[in-house]
This record gives sequence, structure tokens and C-alpha cells, in this order.
Amino acid sequence: MTNTMIDWQTMKKKWIDDVKNTLLPKLSRDSRFINSIQLINRFQSEIQVWEKTALFKPLIEIGNELASAEKLLDHLTANDTLTYEPPIIGTNKKIDFLINAASGAYEWIEVKTVAPQWVDDQAGWIRFTQIAQEAPENASFIARREWAGAAISGQAIKARWSFIQRAAEIEARAQSIPKNQSGPISLLFCSTGLAWAKDELEDFADFYRTGAFRADDWLSNATKRYMQDQSLTFDRSIAGFHFLGRKHDEVSANDFSRNISGPILGT
Repeated sequence: MTNTMIDWQTMKKKWIDDVKNTLLPKLSRDSRFINSIQLINRFQSEIQVWEKTALFKPLIEIGNELASAEKLLDHLTANDTLTYEPPIIGTNKKIDFLINAASGAYEWIEVKTVAPQWVDDQAGWIRFTQIAQEAPENASFIARREWAGAAISGQAIKARWSFIQRAAEIEARAQSIPKNQSGPISLLFCSTGLAWAKDELEDFADFYRTGAFRADDWLSNATKRYMQDQSLTFDRSIAGFHFLGRKHDEVSANDFSRNISGPILGT
């Protein structure tokens, strides 16, 4: 039996080359992307950091920003524009993207990569079983300890905590936007599709929008306790949540869904 080793270094280099050869030229040629060069230069800079330090995570995150820009441009009209990290008047805070519609309306979008670490240990399994015991009677999360249940459940739990933390952060940042730049602000969460799936964001998005948990949300009680323990509350100023799915070896997103919401139960 042949033991095939994955050459991660070669895979990373191939992905970088694919981004350079396909996505970067596409973004730079699109006149609606006002300052595409700023995002492209960040990508090029992080390549140099990776070559010196082997730190690849920032490249993954910028790869998601590049893929987000591509999909956002796909949804713009010919006279709309997209700006990367535009200055917010009177503050040094930034939000990833600003869409300026031909009508003059603004829309702000912050991009966050949520990639919970894979940890398959006993402590994680104990945490999952405790949370699962508190789940609503009509909700369930099926996991087996011998099938990496601690890691799978742990990623789902950590993803929910990330949604909460990022939402609270962007609510606070949104308060810095002056009235002459005001417009709806939304959060775009990125995933490989393995650590967490789109339906997990659907549960959180419905809770954020309505203040009530879906009946089938197995993390509802744990979410309430987590927010209480962290002294977190929402003012619900975020206009919506979007999902971008991109595997690490993909240049473009395989899934881009705007204004996520959960299915209507019983349909």
C-alpha cells in the first residue's frame, strides 16, 4: 500500500499562482473597483511574509477578501462602484468594503473568515455533551465521540461564538460612520464549508434579526448563557449577513449567498 504524502507547499504555491493569473487581473481591469490595487498589493505583501515566516493564515483571509470582491462586483450595476477599506471621516477605523450605488446610496460590508481550530480532545467532548443536554427538545446535533465528535461539535460551537463576537464588534464600529457616509452595514462570513456550514449562520442570522431563536437551534440556550457571561448585547443595527464558501485551493467562491435567513419550518 502506497503512502501518499500531500505536498502542502506545492499546493499553496499553485493556489497563489492561480490567484495571480486569473483573479488579480480580473479585479484590476474592473473600473468599478475604485482601488483594487490596494487589496492586490496586500495580497502580494502577504506572499512575501509567508515566504519568510511560513505564516499562511493571512493569505487565506485576503484570498477570501479577493473572492468577496469578485462576487460583490458580480452583483453591482455598471454605474455602481466598490472601494476597499475607504477612510471613514473623523476616525482611523476601517470597514472592508463600501458600495456606492449610482443613486448615491452607501452600503458597507465587513468580511470575516471564521475558521475554528480542529481540536478532538476529551475536554471538548465534555463541553459538547453539556451543551447538548441543554438543547431544546426538538433540536439535535448528532455527533459520536469515536468519529471525531469533539472536534466537529467544537467547531460548530466556536463558529457561533465568532458570529456573536464579530457582530458585536461591527455594531460598535458602525457607530463611527458619520451621517454623510451612512448606509446599511452587513457582515460577510467566509468558510471552507468543512469547519462550519451555511445553515449554522442561518440559525444565528434569524436570532440576530428577530431576537428569538429558531425552534430547531440546538445552541440557543448555550448562546444565551455565552452572551450573558460575556456581557454582550445586540442593538441589531446590522442590516444582514452573507455567506461565502471557498475551499483553500479554490480561487473563486463556490457559494455566495446574500442576506442569509433560515428555512421556514414545516415547509
